[in-house]
Amino acid sequence: MTAACFLTAGLCAVMSGCSAVSFTVDGLLNAPKLTEEQSEIHQALIAAVGSNITLKYPKNGENRSAYVIADIDGEEGDEAIVFYEYGSGGNGDGLRVNLLDKDDKGKWYSVKELAGAGTDVDRVIISPMGDYNRTSVLVGYQTITSEDKTLEVYSYSEGDFKRVGLNTYSVLETLDINSDRYNELIAIERTTNTETGAVSAAASMLDMKDGELVKGDAIEMCTGVVSYEASLTGLLNPEHEAIFIDGMNAEGMMQTEVVYYRYSGLQNPMQQSPEKLLPLCTRPAGYFSADMDGDGVVEIPGTQAMTGYENAVAEEMVYMTTWNVYEDFFNLAEKYRGYYSISDGYFFAFPNRWKDKVTVKRDPDTDELVFYKYDGDINSSMGEIMRIAVSAKSKSGAFSDDGYSLIDSKGQLDYLVKLPADRREQLILTIDEVKNNFYIID
Repeated sequence: MTAACFLTAGLCAVMSGCSAVSFTVDGLLNAPKLTEEQSEIHQALIAAVGSNITLKYPKNGENRSAYVIADIDGEEGDEAIVFYEYGSGGNGDGLRVNLLDKDDKGKWYSVKELAGAGTDVDRVIISPMGDYNRTSVLVGYQTITSEDKTLEVYSYSEGDFKRVGLNTYSVLETLDINSDRYNELIAIERTTNTETGAVSAAASMLDMKDGELVKGDAIEMCTGVVSYEASLTGLLNPEHEAIFIDGMNAEGMMQTEVVYYRYSGLQNPMQQSPEKLLPLCTRPAGYFSADMDGDGVVEIPGTQAMTGYENAVAEEMVYMTTWNVYEDFFNLAEKYRGYYSISDGYFFAFPNRWKDKVTVKRDPDTDELVFYKYDGDINSSMGEIMRIAVSAKSKSGAFSDDGYSLIDSKGQLDYLVKLPADRREQLILTIDEVKNNFYIID
């Protein structure tokens, strides 16, 4: 398993003697004060390469720091990897990766600087790989001009930091996909037929053998995908981990594919049975797969017209969202059905007694979501049975004074509900039912 300990880098401006170092916008927004160890690493870096550098922060993955601190060589103590580029008049163009280690006196020093294979860092993975389960540094690079990304694999042993593998990818994830207690690296690569221009994609497992990056048997991905928008690892079921890949098709719709390991190889059920499965998990852009209820199993969203909106024009359409889980024999089973507010980041599951009897509308004056008893005409005067408001914590007191109850909170936001005072209508929920059916989607 991964032995990395990822720490977040901070503003160098708080340090004395390094005011010439610049930072990316992402770094300025996200980076807190440097730790003492990071400060020592940074001083060792600028002692080796100068202060005219801009730190580069990975854009995706678990690690978002320009400083990665981990045990890379399997010996006592951690090493550090830093990403940066030189400013104008520096030592050359392009992104750089520098490995630093400690000497016998415990002082950090630069071991070696290498050129990176892009203009930005996509993600950084520290993971055991290969016959001897040796720790590898996997860095994905991207450029502004290409959707394809480049994976470079580095090793550090016997004092030498070097590049030992190279591959391209569109999606890159690491997980214990075959349940052998070690993480595997899965890459999805897109290729273009030079004669026809047709684009295809395949997923394969990568590993290190005899010091080289090798690729296992590949499986095909679905055709017609223009771009991969997101990927997520999680449980397919209690027995299998999987990668869930959300892609955009030529019609601008989102669809999900699943890659997991079974029968001694990778499987992609959506590619194996596209006629059955893809219609169930194709939906408008913005609906991403997620472990929406926090049980470890990833749910795949699907959409259909909300009750009463079956004949609505596109700009007035409101969707009912289903969250589905994959089951054997090419089945997607519905787990929840309800309303998903992408803009407010929550999902409300409709209880069974609401089926075909409740619909929603947005209050144009307050921007609250209002739930109504559907009487056959979405434009008529329907009976209100609930409304949900989203408020900054500093302002939510006014809602409480107006009869709203707190459902949940996240960060600086409060989610509140208002129920009618007259509870004789059977469709009206209790406050406990509301809380049990409310989910914040990360």
